[in-house]
Amino acid sequence: MILKEDSSEQKLRGAYYTPLKLAKKMVDFFKDDLSIKSILEPSCGDGVFVDALLESQFLSQHKRVTAIEIEKKEAEKLSEKLKDNSNIDVVNGDFFEFYHKHKDMDTYDLILGNPPYIRYQYLEEKQRSEMAEILTSHGMKANKLINTWVGFMVACVHMLSDNGKIAFVIPAEILQVAYAEDLRLFLSNKLSKITLLTFEELVFPGIEQEVVVFIGEKGDSEKGIKIVELNNLEDLENLNIYENGFQKLNHVHEKWTKYFTTIQENQLISDLKRDNRFQTLSETGIINVGITTGNNKYFSVNKKIVEKYDLTAFKEVVFCGFGEPLTRHDDLMKVAKYIK
Repeated sequence: MILKEDSSEQKLRGAYYTPLKLAKKMVDFFKDDLSIKSILEPSCGDGVFVDALLESQFLSQHKRVTAIEIEKKEAEKLSEKLKDNSNIDVVNGDFFEFYHKHKDMDTYDLILGNPPYIRYQYLEEKQRSEMAEILTSHGMKANKLINTWVGFMVACVHMLSDNGKIAFVIPAEILQVAYAEDLRLFLSNKLSKITLLTFEELVFPGIEQEVVVFIGEKGDSEKGIKIVELNNLEDLENLNIYENGFQKLNHVHEKWTKYFTTIQENQLISDLKRDNRFQTLSETGIINVGITTGNNKYFSVNKKIVEKYDLTAFKEVVFCGFGEPLTRHDDLMKVAKYIK
């Protein structure tokens, strides 16, 4: 187990900063939208999204930006850098506190950024309470699996104007993890249009975290959801997110991985499920819930370790993670000895 005190400061803060190329492209998606007057960056870090706004000449005297950063030193550096830009306000504070103070007063036409990815157990007690209130006030469950980016998304969607837009870099787990099912339903109910950009290559090479770019829009006319699969950041150059290809969203608890396939492919899958010539796996076998720790130090071993501890017989279980479960006492003891 990795204890909180043993984790890096960067991990505790969830501070993995967005590449400028990606930030600039996310801004480019909206630079021709004349309806955008107010912009919020809820976790600005070193100010990469503000830089992107300035470089794209998106900002003018008619647009105001509020950039929030919890780390005092980062906020001070950004304030100094932007001291000649009177239409940009840098706020040093916790976004959850900012939300609770402003949620009934301020709305924004565009909210963009890369919210922190911080596990529940790394939050201060006050932050846990504030995030729980955000979730429960919108009909969602609050539990110890919820990551801070979920709370950020819910709060920011609430603060959008009637036709407001949101663009966030968030973990790809939004597509399918169980703890985000309430979030998926919330987003499908609150947004008229959702576009998800996925990447084959890692956007943050320094960390093993798959991310997606989430683009949502409020409005009266519901278009649904669209998933665009890209290889890497270079593929963003000629991307037009406004092209058609949206599928109708089902307003139920479900995984969004189904939207990787086309409407026709999903219809075929639905037809096959209803075809009585096929059996379900549960009709022919027993399905058990598995457990994984996610700690690769212990459960992902190389060939050298397998040979050193004579684990060849258990290669499928320990090395690959597949195969028959260990049930015999001597099997368990042998693997337990290795883990220690």
